[in-house]
Amino acid sequence: MNYEKKDSDYYSNVRHDLISLIDESKKGLKILEIGAAYGATLYHLKSSNIAQEVVGIDIFEDTKNKEKYLPLDTFIFGNIESLDVSKYDNYFDVVILADVLEHLIEPKIALEKIYKTVKPNGEILVSMPNVRHYSVFKQVFLKGDFKYEESGILDYTHYRFYCKKNIIALLESSGLVTKQIISSLNIYKGKSLTKFINKVTFGVFEEFFTVQYLYKGLKK
Repeated sequence: MNYEKKDSDYYSNVRHDLISLIDESKKGLKILEIGAAYGATLYHLKSSNIAQEVVGIDIFEDTKNKEKYLPLDTFIFGNIESLDVSKYDNYFDVVILADVLEHLIEPKIALEKIYKTVKPNGEILVSMPNVRHYSVFKQVFLKGDFKYEESGILDYTHYRFYCKKNIIALLESSGLVTKQIISSLNIYKGKSLTKFINKVTFGVFEEFFTVQYLYKGLKK
């Protein structure tokens, strides 16, 4: 996949939604992020004293925008599927995978490698798009158009697609114990019609209104 064609803004946001899954009482953590982009989330975690050490891995090095990279303790460029990260076995308190697994050819194999880098009782935080969202149904089944896009659920760099139960099954297959799985709809702070409909229907259609799921898993 050609990540050079991605707009630079695609790589630049702080993932406050995933950060909110970290226990507020925890400080001085060692945190790894796969798909760290310019390092914004990790830099925020360290500058907030949540993290003591931050390590970022990303498949693409944006040599045209080097000034956008934020200072991390370690930044590794390469594909997690082929990188040797065994020196970090049982090292990290938290590993973040923000919209990463759907981009991998063999996510299960990568997860087994990532799982080893987490300390016992450490956590893996994941966000993944939900292909059951009504917008995909509308485009594919009503319009008959499976057209890939620059970003979003049908991002052209996605190799795999998941519904909620598939996300849980994939992550638990690596040995994780599910602690939380949260719909992006439920953490959206603004007003929206889908949020209102979801509330008055007691969440019956939540999986059709959810753009992505946030997952928190524990390594036992």
